[in-house]
Amino acid sequence: MNKIFTTLILCYVIILSSGCAVTVDRYQPTADNQQIIKNLKFKMNVGKFEAKKTDYRVMCRLANNVELTDGKSFEEYIEAAFIEELKMAGMYSKESSITINGYLNDTDVSSGMTDAHWTFDITVSNNKNEEFTIIHKRTYSASFMGGIACINDMPKSLMPTVQELIAEIISHPKFITMFSTPKIDVMLKMQSVDGTESATELTKKQLFK
Repeated sequence: MNKIFTTLILCYVIILSSGCAVTVDRYQPTADNQQIIKNLKFKMNVGKFEAKKTDYRVMCRLANNVELTDGKSFEEYIEAAFIEELKMAGMYSKESSITINGYLNDTDVSSGMTDAHWTFDITVSNNKNEEFTIIHKRTYSASFMGGIACINDMPKSLMPTVQELIAEIISHPKFITMFSTPKIDVMLKMQSVDGTESATELTKKQLFK
């Protein structure tokens, strides 16, 4: 037990004193996101995601830089994640006229023991300048030991945060109306069907059945 504790303390000291960068996990699509995307039944393209704060850097407990895979920025990581989700679902096409654009308004992160979280404020838009904004916050448990919090807890919590962010985006009520084929768009704009249910509700049922 003493050896384990000593080893952990040593790792903690080495990591904090070295100031070495820690890398987050490479993005992996989720089964739930795949199902939602497949049910949309139309292929999409992903435009260039931009950010208010370019080259934004995050440090864990003022000691270690948090690096994203392949040297990406946060907006590039989210953009690549969207592409991965669409590709895995077979719904990605560079030739598609339906393009998802993103603007990262803010990135907030903490590795504190009582307030550890990743928060993304992002505006999603289409080529018609229609848009909606999502603010997604995911909390996580951070160790009191900086070495563990910075090499494990904080970097490993980024990917599931982005997975949840994408799920919230593609499940947003405006997503289907903003990113839809002309045929579906016409159906969504119809006022009623047989005077009972709106076309919007019927179309959603057809898409998500």
